[in-house]
Amino acid sequence: MNDKNGHDTGKASEGSLAEMVAETPALTFGQSFPPETCARIAILAGLLVWLNFWQLRIMVRTWMDNPNWSHGFLIPLFSIYFLYSRRDELFMAKRRTCFWGLGLMLAGILIVMGGVYTYQTIYRSYWPSHLGIIPVIMGLVLYLAGPRVLRVAWVPIAFLVFAMPLAGTTYEQIALPLQNLAAMASGAVLKLCGVDIVVKASELTLVSVSGVTRHLTVAEACSGVRMLVAFMALGVAMAYLDDKPIWQRVTLVLMGVPIAVACNVLRVVITSTAYVQDKPEFGKDFMHSFTGMLMLIPALLMLWGLSWLLQSLFVADEEEEKDGYDKGLPSSAKDGSALTGGART
Repeated sequence: MNDKNGHDTGKASEGSLAEMVAETPALTFGQSFPPETCARIAILAGLLVWLNFWQLRIMVRTWMDNPNWSHGFLIPLFSIYFLYSRRDELFMAKRRTCFWGLGLMLAGILIVMGGVYTYQTIYRSYWPSHLGIIPVIMGLVLYLAGPRVLRVAWVPIAFLVFAMPLAGTTYEQIALPLQNLAAMASGAVLKLCGVDIVVKASELTLVSVSGVTRHLTVAEACSGVRMLVAFMALGVAMAYLDDKPIWQRVTLVLMGVPIAVACNVLRVVITSTAYVQDKPEFGKDFMHSFTGMLMLIPALLMLWGLSWLLQSLFVADEEEEKDGYDKGLPSSAKDGSALTGGART
């Protein structure tokens, strides 16, 4: 569109801001992190690992010996991938030394020391001291790179909490009510399907199709705690990797809890059905573990479906707000004005 003087006002202004952003060259790793910065990061990170090596050794041993925490080896890899997925933001973020990071590191060190003290006196677990590693890492990032970098990196750092094993007593306190809930809910589902079943706490007594009475127990391994941790971690991953409003991300993370409970109930129902059909071999050993792995499929489908639903509702609300805004504008503003550079938007 040309103005009275023959100048092309539409092309000059239309999308100019978007073009400027798009034409901004992406920084490379070498430009964003010069050698001296990398050396300083390597030295301080090495010191951090050395000071916490005793904790890392305890966690790795637990990952190897306790099947409930075998996923701990994968959590740091996911954190690295999260950072890689936001590498452009990390490279573009303005960096500066922030001495508040030293205070955060000091707070983390105090948490570690407090965890060691409570282990020796009250709480026989190093989990509180493990948690202290997270503010120490965040404080190191804040000190070296500043708040803008920490704003991108704090979720991958906090994600490491899913790799930190809980104390055995705490794990049992969480597992027991989940065991009873899984038994009660699966018993209700089987009753609806016509199965003769009696539920008492975490024990199931059912009658198979051949008239054989079978006694089943929802053990700690079937409580669903592993699913709870895995699906909450999955919700955090989906919330972080996709660009969503905060409330949608929080919803995805919190919905990991009912989704994990529902999938565990489904698992118990499938296992119990094998006994109802007089095929107990399908409810033991490998098949029992394999059924637990299969529960990832409905969990992913539910999380993706929830994400799609939330995003669709948000887009609909945004379009309604835009339509309402357009109705209040004069016709000259809708067709093109100084705000839009004379171009029709």
